[in-house]
Amino acid sequence: RSNILSFNFAVICMAPDPNATAYEPDRHDFSDTEDTMITVAVAVAALLANIPIVFVVNRDGIWSIFTGLGLLSGAATLAIPTAVRSGLPLLLVCRALQGVAFAAVFPAVGTFAAKWTYYKQVRSLTRPYRNPFQTGLFVSVLVAYVQFAPVITSPISGALCDSQGWPSVFYFHGGVTLALFSLYALFYRNTPRKHPCVGAAESGKIDRGKSHVDKQTLRRIPYRAIFSTPAIWAVWIGAVGNFATVELMFLYNPVYMKKVLKLSTGAIGTAAAVPPLVQFLVKLACGAASDRIKFATELAKYRFFNSLAFLGCAACFTALAFIEADKPLLNLGLLLAGAGLLGASTGGFYKAAPALSKQYSHFVTGFFSIVISATMVAIPFVVDGVAPHATQEEWRRVFGIIAAVLLVTNIIFCVLIRGDPCVWTTDEWIEEHF
Repeated sequence: RSNILSFNFAVICMAPDPNATAYEPDRHDFSDTEDTMITVAVAVAALLANIPIVFVVNRDGIWSIFTGLGLLSGAATLAIPTAVRSGLPLLLVCRALQGVAFAAVFPAVGTFAAKWTYYKQVRSLTRPYRNPFQTGLFVSVLVAYVQFAPVITSPISGALCDSQGWPSVFYFHGGVTLALFSLYALFYRNTPRKHPCVGAAESGKIDRGKSHVDKQTLRRIPYRAIFSTPAIWAVWIGAVGNFATVELMFLYNPVYMKKVLKLSTGAIGTAAAVPPLVQFLVKLACGAASDRIKFATELAKYRFFNSLAFLGCAACFTALAFIEADKPLLNLGLLLAGAGLLGASTGGFYKAAPALSKQYSHFVTGFFSIVISATMVAIPFVVDGVAPHATQEEWRRVFGIIAAVLLVTNIIFCVLIRGDPCVWTTDEWIEEHF
């Protein structure tokens, strides 16, 4: 995620200074069409790669493909400065490789939740239970990368651009990626039983309550049953509202701050990092709070936290549509509040996905990759179509559209969602149908 976002900040840094009186070496400018192509290349590649990646994960586990694609993302990021200087085609190839790697993230989240959590951490219960570390916190930590990435990318990219030039942004992110995925390959195992640091007693606890049909049968995903389950569609539709908003905020916040609020590059780097940081903290807090609440059913908690996230953020965006650009602190405050409130979604659709799908979470949660890729394709066209000149009046319409999307998707989620694991996750159903 940081590798993808690094370009959105570096492109501001590499642009020629319109007030410059002398030639500026190694400066590059992209047209609006080229900007859209560079963004869409990531999303289209991720869309095309999602289904093959889910197939490989289901067959071979997550370790090999997640390691390989992580290293690929690092290498592609390191190559971007050369690609920028070489021309648009090579740059699009590098961005597409980043997109292919990104498609593995949510299948990994689903696999981690299915393989490495205690059963009582992922089932839906109405009675209280003692272990405070349950699905909400576990999933919120896994998916918080969406917010944590811009938190570290924005200020680091700003500092590197000012001190070392725009190529250093990609060299830093690519190098860190290679190091982190090398560590992942060294320490991660597909199951607790295969990990040298997990004892038999702990492995038995993690394995308790999971499906015990044979491995070959378990690899057969009940696609028809999954796609015919309204509660699963509720989760996916909730993801549409969430990721449409996230993509707008984190891909276009720097653009909005620069062209509408007229902030400096240094100020943008700091200001763009604060909303995702707040959302990151709210995600963790709401995930843990969802686990701790004992007086409400899982269904009620799904609806409450999702509504808090979506309706709260929609209210902030609606207010943004009426605030003048000459009040930058108020605008930034509303962006901050909207981002923070959206973090409550970890107690909503995020938590519901692995809880309802259990051992098939790698597919159901992995479908989020398709959703986020689709929104990555759609949002640039929406912004370019509705706000081609990035004026405040145009951005008011953008905020109104996203607020409406949040409202509609939350209503659908609350109507269709259910609180218990789906019937097709039980051993009895699997043995009968497979």
